[in-house]
Amino acid sequence: MPPITSTDEAIPEGTPPTSDDGWSDEEIETMLGTAILVGAATLIIYYVILRPLFKPKRNEGAAVGAGDGGQQQVMGAGARNNNNIAIGAARRQRQPTQAAFARAPTRAAAATGGADATASLPESVVSGKRRPPHLAETCSGGPAGTRYLVEGLIPFKRSLAGSYESSKTTRVSQEDEDVVTANRKSRARLLARLLNPTLTGAQTKTPPARGSNVIVCIPSTDVGCAKLQQALYLMGTYFNLFLVLTLPSKDDAGVDEHDKEKELLDNLRSQLRGSGNDNGVPIEVLPDHRIVAARTVEGKVAFVRQMHRPEFVLDCDAEMKTQLERFGFMVLLYGRGDEKRSSDGISLLGKALMA
Repeated sequence: MPPITSTDEAIPEGTPPTSDDGWSDEEIETMLGTAILVGAATLIIYYVILRPLFKPKRNEGAAVGAGDGGQQQVMGAGARNNNNIAIGAARRQRQPTQAAFARAPTRAAAATGGADATASLPESVVSGKRRPPHLAETCSGGPAGTRYLVEGLIPFKRSLAGSYESSKTTRVSQEDEDVVTANRKSRARLLARLLNPTLTGAQTKTPPARGSNVIVCIPSTDVGCAKLQQALYLMGTYFNLFLVLTLPSKDDAGVDEHDKEKELLDNLRSQLRGSGNDNGVPIEVLPDHRIVAARTVEGKVAFVRQMHRPEFVLDCDAEMKTQLERFGFMVLLYGRGDEKRSSDGISLLGKALMA
């Protein structure tokens, strides 16, 4: 048998071993060392040179906060970092103090040079103690009264109307207690008729919660109706009530019509109060500023749309239902199919709710 010989060539002495991929160990070590040096140099250049160039700079100045006596740092004009919060007096929305209200007329007088610039202003305005006329007596007035507002309105529970009936139960005698009990029963019947689909076209039989915002629209010629006044009283002592008087249409309006229409509205409000007797709607239940007037459907629609979402709008004009329902308002129509005013002198609303 011939001897077995190796086919591998002999490696000359002094030749370094090589890796499987053709790179020598020294070359690999050199490449790794170079990569480490390049990475270290990149980090040094970024942190030492590049990062300070793009980092937002703080303004070294400081501003003294107005009103609180404390120093508050203000960010520089070049700051763009959202994490840097400017705490300054201009960013704070502060309630006006009584001293600020008292100083305002004085500054106005100094600017105009007139010493009697505040002579025509009420003392409550000058002293900063003016309060809404329908705000409950248990609530503080003046600038502090704004904390009671809900969507710009005094809520029912903070108004005089909210406690009007309960205050009468402890005012005089048992007779007042009986009157309040009778009113509650009458109110229950009124709400039942109000949500009667046959009378108003209501789609639900669940009455709105006590204190909800409601808007009632009536012809201005109906304000003297006793049944209408009783219906408004029952709603005004349960809801946050707003009344819109529909005036007759008028083609021309002169320059001096404002004073005449203001006088007309004042007379209508007086008639609604019962002209001083006890049968009308008390001002505590329905304040004067919540009795407005409009001559057109567009005017009434504009008023309703400015209100915070009322629970319902009560009107006798079908056009109001057409105009408002497309905006999501619930409109109840009373007196459907009737004339504008009943022949016996009872208003349409009084006939619908208090029959």
